[in-house]
Amino acid sequence: MLKQPFFRLNQDPDALSGFSRTVAEIEWLLLVLMLFYLVVGHINEDFKIFLLGGLCAFAGFIMLFHYLFSFFAKGKVWKMALETWVMILLITWFVWHTGRQDSPLLNLYFLPIITSALVLGRLTTLLEVLLIGACYVYLDSSAVPVNELLSLRQGSVLLAWLFPMLLVGYVTTMLSSDIFDAFSHIKTTAQTDELTSLYNRRGFMELLAKQFQQARRGGYIFSVIMGDCDNLKIINDKYGHEAGNLLLQSIAQNFRYCLRGSDFAARYGGDEFIVLLPNTTLETTELVAKRIKETLAANSFNYNGNLISSTISIGIASYPQHGETAELLLRYADEAMYANKRKSKNQVTA
Repeated sequence: MLKQPFFRLNQDPDALSGFSRTVAEIEWLLLVLMLFYLVVGHINEDFKIFLLGGLCAFAGFIMLFHYLFSFFAKGKVWKMALETWVMILLITWFVWHTGRQDSPLLNLYFLPIITSALVLGRLTTLLEVLLIGACYVYLDSSAVPVNELLSLRQGSVLLAWLFPMLLVGYVTTMLSSDIFDAFSHIKTTAQTDELTSLYNRRGFMELLAKQFQQARRGGYIFSVIMGDCDNLKIINDKYGHEAGNLLLQSIAQNFRYCLRGSDFAARYGGDEFIVLLPNTTLETTELVAKRIKETLAANSFNYNGNLISSTISIGIASYPQHGETAELLLRYADEAMYANKRKSKNQVTA
């Protein structure tokens, strides 16, 4: 069964890169607010150098994770999760030295909550709220006897303080979920062929580009199958475009039947289809192409009492044997396909 295009915002590289930049800006904002308080706040002079050193270390952390090394600079969910935890610990450390529960910077905890709610989801956000609650209790641990920390009164104070954060986190995750769903729908629509529900050319080319990156980095092989329907024009002329559309849908369904879940099929344009087969040798690709050709020829559908069937001419190419760029690989498969059509049609050519 061929998987359908589906996207999640927190799995999309472009979206993750955008969120990563937003996290960096939030971290710089947090740093600036703390530095500003060092200048204007009432802090013991003996602690200022100590706090400034900690903020310099945090600035180094931001530089490391966003600018210095490409491994860290790329947007990753785990990296952004780690950054929010570090933000919570930094705020707790700074608040401890600037008044504890009476610190005017206590509301800075909202920054990591909002960040987590936008990117990491409800569960992680809830865990971070619980961590912040533990930090809040810790900030007051020296002023409240141990036997009163878990009392009903202290619990009520803690819940009253945490409730706004829970509310902000919940509302932000709801809005984030709506954004995720809208983005998924828009991107799926943009990369899916409306008639066949396969990938369209644009979506396929993005997949192919990623496949090339993975293949070059890991030394993998992969293959492509390019196929052209042999009788779409005849069907359109004889029975009308509705029958032609049903024929294209029948071909798409045949791909779903013949391919693995890890393969990707697309309507490349008109009556041309293309398939990407990761980690597949040329020999295996030939077997898959023959199965596609044979099952398509053996099936038909009824249109107004007329049985309609089709054949397909196929060209195949394998990386890196037939091309080390997308342009060369597709050109080879395309030329093989059209050489097949010119000769006898309904054949597989490599």
